Amino acid sequence: MPSPAEIVRALAERTAFAAPPRGTGRYHYLRTSGWNQHTDRTTEGRVLSASTEFFDREDWIASDGSGRLLVRRGDTVVRPSGDFPPGGLMGGFLAATDLPSVAAELRRRTGPAGAVKAFCTFWRTQVVRPELQRSLLLCLAGQPGLAVEDADPPGIAVNQPDPRRRVVRRLVFAPETGMLVMTQDIEDGGATVGGCTRWLDSGYTDSTESRPQAAS
Repeated sequence: MPSPAEIVRALAERTAFAAPPRGTGRYHYLRTSGWNQHTDRTTEGRVLSASTEFFDREDWIASDGSGRLLVRRGDTVVRPSGDFPPGGLMGGFLAATDLPSVAAELRRRTGPAGAVKAFCTFWRTQVVRPELQRSLLLCLAGQPGLAVEDADPPGIAVNQPDPRRRVVRRLVFAPETGMLVMTQDIEDGGATVGGCTRWLDSGYTDSTESRPQAAS
């Protein structure tokens, strides 16, 4: 039986089969959907109330941190939708894809929540090309406390506990390409998914009113 590190390193090699991002332009375009669960508990941990908010989100982000967010709940546009000036969003994309540079940046971003959360910040704030994903996965393979399992929809789930929040952070990768397709926060010993984000599309555009186009 391969170890979690061996499985993650194998995923890194499968990024060679991933398609390059579509489009051209200064803006990194990201589209995600999912849900967040909000729970109020007593100090003893008893649940007082719980609610789930579903969202569909589009990000246009330039390297100077300017851009646009469009967040919907159903047909309603909600906060933090809007246009942002330079510095309003997290720019400063990591352009390097070599392993030493990516490892250094991942270490810089890794806080008490662990490397899995830091891994997600790349995917939430820029287009992740297959070459960058390969280096991210090779870095992830060296992290302690990883566990691997099959996931639904078909994928390979990599889990790491976040003791600060008493949750397990889960990354789900496409087995054919090693690219990230979903993240989840697993609570209550695996009984509850407290939050979920699915990656639907990414690429490059030249304006905050357009979406990535396939090469002609």
